[in-house]
Amino acid sequence: MPDDDLTYEDVIDVWEREKEAKLPCTLPNNFYERLRAYIQDLESEVEDIEVPPKNKRGRRIQKQYERVQKIAELFFKERQKKIVLAAYHKSMGKTVNAENLVEEEIELLEDISILLKELKNKVFLGEYKRSPKEKELEEKGESKEKIEEKDSLTEETKKETSRDQSEPNKDIVQTESQVDKDEDVRSEEERLSPDLKGQDEILIHITEDVPSFVDMNVTYDLQKEDVLTLREDLAEVLIERGKARKIKL
Repeated sequence: MPDDDLTYEDVIDVWEREKEAKLPCTLPNNFYERLRAYIQDLESEVEDIEVPPKNKRGRRIQKQYERVQKIAELFFKERQKKIVLAAYHKSMGKTVNAENLVEEEIELLEDISILLKELKNKVFLGEYKRSPKEKELEEKGESKEKIEEKDSLTEETKKETSRDQSEPNKDIVQTESQVDKDEDVRSEEERLSPDLKGQDEILIHITEDVPSFVDMNVTYDLQKEDVLTLREDLAEVLIERGKARKIKL
């Protein structure tokens, strides 16, 4: 992929390679900067479109903006999981392969690895090491007594918090659990169209424009490069006719 403006296909290609690889995949040159610029350009176009969009071009840009954001989020989650896992192995003294990581990702890996080592030394091996806050205060010239005083106040706050948490309010726990369940339900309902809840759906990429059609009171106006979820039987028809391809999750 040359070092120029990203396209919709470029973003999908990088995401698919990332989710299929066990280790972080090689990224195109300046990928993050170009992805950020691509999303910002789409966002600027969307801001100039009437809400709701009143023509095909407006609807296409709106859909493309939303789907690029979604795919980018999936890519980040997949890659971040691999970086955290590599940091864990590094903290255990193992050699990790970081050749495909960009500079910011390597710094993240190193920081997480150091934090894990310090945690192990402090709570498992019982070794004491100066915290980053202590180092910062000492560099600013604050006395050891002031540092110890601040540590004492911090420790007292932790004890108060621990006592408060020793007898948790059952109603609060139940409420938080219910909130999590409600959010899961809302998330699933937003993913499914109103008339298709409970139906099996698959994620597809439209490769050719598809004439408008109606299914179960829902009008579909699919354009080339759209990415969306469709009921499996509809998706299979489009795939068989060469109008779409299935995207593996």
